[in-house]
Formats: sequence, structure tokens, C-alpha cells
Amino acid sequence: MATATITIKKGTTAEWTEAKRVLDDGELGLETTTSGHRIIRIGNGSTEFMQLPVAFDIEEVREIKEGMDTDAKAYYDDMVKRGEEYIAEIKAMATTVELTDDATAIKYRMGISAGTLYFEEIEKETASDNTGESEEVTE
Repeated sequence: MATATITIKKGTTAEWTEAKRVLDDGELGLETTTSGHRIIRIGNGSTEFMQLPVAFDIEEVREIKEGMDTDAKAYYDDMVKRGEEYIAEIKAMATTVELTDDATAIKYRMGISAGTLYFEEIEKETASDNTGESEEVTE
């Protein structure tokens, strides 16, 4: 049977931050935090390691397993409650601004909601042309 050894790049949070290392696409890196968490991130060939999303947090998985082993129903209910609280926080952070284009009198709504940036036309108004007469603005 053939065997192979895979070596994963590893360092502390401070070492990764200082190095500003960019992992190759698909290359794995292991970060050890000051609290002892071991986090795996997967390189994309262009983003610094610390800017990559967390692919796997070993301690979080361990905490989930322990919670499920102790009392699955209570753990599940707690996770649902925390999720609902988090969603409420996100909704509270939603920001909306309404703008009017002076040249066309078209109104727009721009905002951030649930992490999504949006820009939409909300209404058209009657605009005046240079003669002082009103005309309906159409698409």
C-alpha cells in the first residue's frame, strides 16, 4: 500500500497576520489562536490567509459534538434561539436611503439588508422640462 504525507502550512494568528501569506489555490493552512482554537482555511491563490473565510474550526465542531452528546434537544433549542437572535440583529442593522435623481426626478432606494447591497427604482415623479410645462417621466 502506498502512503503519502501531506504537510499543512501552520502558524499562530499573529504569525499569519504578520506574514500576509497567500496560499496557492486549494492549499490548506492551519491557524492556532491565542485561545487554542485550531482553524483551517483554504487558499485561493490571491487572498491573504487571514482574509480567507474559515473552512473548519476544530474546537467549534468539538463543542457541537459535546453539546449534542450531553442533551441534543436542549442544544438544538439553544442553537435555534441564538439563530433567531442573530437574524433579529441583522434585520436591525438594515440601512435604507431614498434618493431622487434631480435630472429625471426618478426616486431610488439603496440599502443593505441581511448582508446584501441593493439599489432599486421605487417611483417616478412628474418632471418639469425647460419650458416650465410638466411631462410624465417614462422608462
